[in-house]
Amino acid sequence: MSEELTAAAPSGGGAPRNRPAGLIHSEGSQATRQMREQARRRREAEAKLQLHLQETRKKSAGAADPAL
Repeated sequence: MSEELTAAAPSGGGAPRNRPAGLIHSEGSQATRQMREQARRRREAEAKLQLHLQETRKKSAGAADPAL
């Protein structure tokens, strides 16, 4: 890669933010907290479902086919 291309490439994670420190609450509003909690519960439920499906597939693959 040439020096011109590497010099032009941004090294940061985007545009700087001009927010005053201490005024933004990291936990967010009540609605935001509820949405995050709901998303967390959905991810956990999805992981649990995937685990259950894998276990079911393993059991069915290990069982002999009674029709044969």
